[in-house]
Amino acid sequence: MLENSLWLRYNPDKTIREVLARIYACGAVEVNDDERVLYASLKRHLTKKELRMIMMNEAEVGVDEIAAEVGMTAADVKKAQYKAYRKIRQEKIRNDVKAGPQSEAVIEADTEE
Repeated sequence: MLENSLWLRYNPDKTIREVLARIYACGAVEVNDDERVLYASLKRHLTKKELRMIMMNEAEVGVDEIAAEVGMTAADVKKAQYKAYRKIRQEKIRNDVKAGPQSEAVIEADTEE
């Protein structure tokens, strides 16, 4: 799993899969079950500040603490969080973290080359 990741530092009791399923309003079975893949996908599509803000927000850390951690004002944190969650809901990230035939087809195509 993600033993040394920031995710476990802030969210030891929640998985990335559960959070993404809640954000996408879908069942957890529709989200990839490999936590490393999900974490890598979020790291690839979000800035470090955005990822940290989302992790801290999901851990229910206060806005003032998040602002101090990322070096922003509380008002700027609220705006940045809105943009970060909007980014996560984009189709390219949604397709990147979904489980199912699409991800299997990509794996098969890679092995044939």
